[in-house]
Amino acid sequence: MLTTELRANASPTHGCAGTVNEGLGAVQRAIDLEGLWQSSLQLVQTSLHHHSCSLMLGIDDYQPVAARHHVQTALQPGYVPATSLTVSRPFLASHPKIQLYTFSQIASEDPHAHARRLAQEAGSDEWCEFVHLAFWNETVPQAVFSIRRSSRQAQFTADELSFLEQIYPAIDAGLYRLRALEKERFRSFAYEQALQRSAAPTLLTDARGNVLFATPDGRRLSARWAQALGVPLDADELSADLMRVIKARRFAEPDEAAQTLRHPMDANLSVTLDSSWFGSGLQLQPCYLLQFAAADERPAARERASEVLNQLSPSERKVALLVAEGLRNEQIAQHLSRSRRTIESQLNAIFGKLGLVCRAQLVKALS
Repeated sequence: MLTTELRANASPTHGCAGTVNEGLGAVQRAIDLEGLWQSSLQLVQTSLHHHSCSLMLGIDDYQPVAARHHVQTALQPGYVPATSLTVSRPFLASHPKIQLYTFSQIASEDPHAHARRLAQEAGSDEWCEFVHLAFWNETVPQAVFSIRRSSRQAQFTADELSFLEQIYPAIDAGLYRLRALEKERFRSFAYEQALQRSAAPTLLTDARGNVLFATPDGRRLSARWAQALGVPLDADELSADLMRVIKARRFAEPDEAAQTLRHPMDANLSVTLDSSWFGSGLQLQPCYLLQFAAADERPAARERASEVLNQLSPSERKVALLVAEGLRNEQIAQHLSRSRRTIESQLNAIFGKLGLVCRAQLVKALS
């Protein structure tokens, strides 16, 4: 674990080493952007005098597209810092990978820096100095943490700058971790959306046969597979013969050809089983994609269902698919972590888009 021990002669505004270490621990435990922002802000608030702080994100061509702001001591009512790196842009472009810099440092190299500051702040003189912690992906800035001071506050001391250099790695690691998590969440979301929009009845399982994701038709035909063998199972379970096939493929190479099986009793039913590996390299585990096909069911029906879903937004598609599975509004709200009122509103929007008047019509349209 990363820890920071402050020097014995550090400024009293830094607080004790124990408080700083607790703050660093909170930064390391943050699991989302809001948690990282709040823990980083708390770390600064308990250690440095400041006028305001900002965490600027999504930087494109040296301009952030999003930010979190906190104003500690505004000189004018309603002041909000600008979500901008206009003042810093020339300096960042000429100093790639710099981790810490101040406005004074910029002004000493750039005679136009003061004019840009006033233009950025619309003539406001709320702050006169800042220190920026810049976080990079190679030579491209990814985020900037800004700590500002007004003319009523002292300049940043060498000890304070040293303190910020010490906490920099923890915030940098937190941002890196959140970017990795966000990337994985996006991949998972994109995969889920692709499966939901697929006309093929699909199940995704782990090595033990636990269903990780399924389209409504995937669950239905999986249950049909088991029932045709005389072993009725829940739609989220797999029949014993499919589990045996999965176990046989458990150590198959990821690029091994997909395997297609015919149902031993239902001549119209088949399934294609494909295996892959999921994980970061530390804990790889196999997963299996099962795509069912029923020759006695008209493909046109699935195509119509796909056309219906394509008229809806991604959020509405999730609600519609859960309605098709027979879930009530309160169950859907709990499943999607939304309020029941939100689900009811989305359901009304779905009915309006599809020209339907009730749940039964929606279920039929997706059957």
